Amino acid sequence: MDIGKALQDARVAKNLTLDQAAQETNIRKAYLEAIEQNDFATLQGDVFVKGVMRTYGNYLGLDGAQLVEEYKAASAGNRPVKNNNAIRESRDVKVRPTFKSNRDIGSGNGNDHRLLFIIIGILALLLAAAGGFYYYLTQTGRAANLSLPFSVGTSAETKEKNIEAKEQNKESALKGKENTAQKQQAAVQQETKSDPAVKPGETKSVSAVTSGKTKKMTNLKITSAGKCWLRVTDQKGTVLFEGNLLKGESKTFTSSSDIVMRIGNLKDLKVEYNGKLLPPEDPEEAVTRTYIPAETEKIN
Repeated sequence: MDIGKALQDARVAKNLTLDQAAQETNIRKAYLEAIEQNDFATLQGDVFVKGVMRTYGNYLGLDGAQLVEEYKAASAGNRPVKNNNAIRESRDVKVRPTFKSNRDIGSGNGNDHRLLFIIIGILALLLAAAGGFYYYLTQTGRAANLSLPFSVGTSAETKEKNIEAKEQNKESALKGKENTAQKQQAAVQQETKSDPAVKPGETKSVSAVTSGKTKKMTNLKITSAGKCWLRVTDQKGTVLFEGNLLKGESKTFTSSSDIVMRIGNLKDLKVEYNGKLLPPEDPEEAVTRTYIPAETEKIN
C-alpha cells in the first residue's frame, strides 16, 4: 500500500489544499507534503511520523491506526495482520495535537534537585567549620591575653586594666622603698656599733652605706623571622620606629613608660619582654600591643 498516495488521493477527493489541511490539523504544511511523498526521513523521528500519519489519516476520513500499521509493516518488511477487534477512532472529532520537542524529553530535573541538595549540604558544612574555627581562635586569644604582660587594643577596658596595673606597680615600689630604708637603717646601726670612731649618740652618714633603688622599665627586643611591618610609639605618642623589619633583623626599645606597637605580621615576630621570650601568636590581621613597665632593681 502506498501510504502517501492514499493520503493525497483522499485530500484531493475532498477538494482540500495542503494549506487548508495544515491549518485545520495544526500540522505544518511541509510535514503533510513529506507524508504524501513518502519522504518520512524529513520528519523528526519515527514516533513523530506515526503521530502525523494517524492524525492526517483520520482527518481525511481514513483509518489512521491502520495507516500506522501499514507503515510499521513496511518499515519491518512484513505485511501487517489485520486486527478485527481494533478500536476505531472517531472521524468526527478534530484533533489538534501538540508535538513535544526532543529537547523537552528527559530534562533531568531530578538530577538537578539532587545536585542542589548536595551543594546546600556542602555550604552548610563549610559554614559550621568556619564558625568552629573562629570560636577556637577567639577563645585561644582570650586565654593567651590573661597570661601575657601586655594589653591588646586600645579599648576602655584595656585602659582601665593598664591604670590598675600601674597602681599596683606604684604600691610595690613604695613597699620596696620602705624595705630598702629599713635595711639601710639597720646597716647604719650595725656599723655604728662596730665603728670605734663613732661616739655614743651619733649616727654614721647614710651615704656611706650602699643603697638599692627600684626602677620601672620597659625593655623590648624585637626579632623578625620573616617580613613584618611595625609602628612603635611611647606613651606620649613619639614614634620610635616605623617601617618593615626584614628576616633576621632586630630592634631594641627601652622606656620608663608604656611602649605601644602596631604589628602587621605578629606570627613572624619574636618578642622579648624584659629578657623573657613571650609565647608565639598567630593572628589573622594586624594587632596592637601595649607593653607596660615592670620593676627592675639597679645597684648604685
